[in-house]
Amino acid sequence: MRFALQNGKKVHIKDAVKGSLGQDCWFKNYTLKACKGDYLQYWRYVDDCPVLPKGYENETEWHIVWKSLVKDEYCEVISGFNNEHRADIKTPEYVIELQYSSISLTDAIERTEFYNALTGTRVIWIVNCYGASRKKHLEIGTKKDKNQWELYWKYPKKWAIDILRKNNTKVYLDISPNKNTMLRIWLHEGKLFCSWKNKQTFYNKYLKAYSDNAVDINTVFANLNIKDYD
Repeated sequence: MRFALQNGKKVHIKDAVKGSLGQDCWFKNYTLKACKGDYLQYWRYVDDCPVLPKGYENETEWHIVWKSLVKDEYCEVISGFNNEHRADIKTPEYVIELQYSSISLTDAIERTEFYNALTGTRVIWIVNCYGASRKKHLEIGTKKDKNQWELYWKYPKKWAIDILRKNNTKVYLDISPNKNTMLRIWLHEGKLFCSWKNKQTFYNKYLKAYSDNAVDINTVFANLNIKDYD
């Protein structure tokens, strides 16, 4: 996370003292610690497994790198009548949700429908599939059309497939920190299909207008280790 509360004030990680403590801006009873390394700076839960609301997960460095692509005001955006939702990235046009760990289909649909009603546009899910890619659980099959392929996913994150049955989502699989492409997936007649999508093109379309500086997407993930994600 980029922000925490210290003495009742919202403090950006760049302004925090390394190792100092703060509270989660969303749930103030959760304690955070300022982690400031050579490459990444972020607030991290002191308890690595806090009990977060249904469907939400503790952040990884993968989340942090994706959120580093946009200005502060567009990440970790809290919304809802009871402040019940915190979007990873929310611009005036889109909500982008970053998901690494398991989530129930019910929770994924609830979040999707909430953000779809809020923005009027499809909710974009980026799913971490580093482990599946590394273990060769993703296999590109028969080519169906220009840049359209059948996809075979062994031991899939089932919610990410089932949510494709909704017409208010787009789902991308981030398959490696060392590749400049992702897989956009969809269902057709009960089969899973995919197309290759350039990360730089994705950034230019959805995030560039809300970034502090233009980003070379080929280098931004360079310090992540694919072996850290199973």
